[in-house]
Amino acid sequence: MFHEWVRFMVHVLRGGERRRSALLMRRRPQGLFQPYGTTQEDRYPELFQSIHQLLADIPQTRLLSFGCSTGEEVFSLARYFQQAHIRGVDIDAGRIGQCQARWRREGRECRLSFACAGDVAQEETASYDLVMAMAVFRHGALGARPADCSAWIHFDDFDRVLGDLARVLKPGGLLVIRHANFRFGDTGAAALFECLRGEAALGSPIYGRDDRLLPGVPGDDGIYRKRLSSQASSSRGLSC
Repeated sequence: MFHEWVRFMVHVLRGGERRRSALLMRRRPQGLFQPYGTTQEDRYPELFQSIHQLLADIPQTRLLSFGCSTGEEVFSLARYFQQAHIRGVDIDAGRIGQCQARWRREGRECRLSFACAGDVAQEETASYDLVMAMAVFRHGALGARPADCSAWIHFDDFDRVLGDLARVLKPGGLLVIRHANFRFGDTGAAALFECLRGEAALGSPIYGRDDRLLPGVPGDDGIYRKRLSSQASSSRGLSC
């Protein structure tokens, strides 16, 4: 316990991203999955290009970067989609502050916006054409593959948040998940979607509905499209 406290204080004193991550892990606000804000500019170029081919770039198109960290994903998407409205949401106020500072420096483009939140409860139903959750539904401490993940993250929270992300997507809208420690196919929302492209072999440890490690089981990250209501009612699940 003493060593953990010393490590926490070292990170706090170093400041920057280490400080923010340490404080998040200490506070554990409602909705927290990944406390680390690791990101970079144009981090997924091939994926961004694929999405650009699937969605119209018009002013009516609305994109959501869920867990946007310091905003690199939002600003990268803005270069692929030069007319769409793009919103970034992150649980950490300091990171959102950095997003807004960059937004002001780069011209205050009105089609870009940011909010500090750990969920999408304040977002309107069926209001987005794309929701991206990249390296959000995971925790850095699980790289050692502990048998149980419940000390860090819970499947029940994943299931709840995915249900709300499904709510804010329009029928036909896209949900993109990468580097998750749970399987989207295990959630209650999965039956509302069809898989357009799977990413099964990304190497993240996978945990089940009971928060227990599933040795040798691949994840089901990918691009999913929300079915039309009539399709959803007759669907039995996902297939990639």
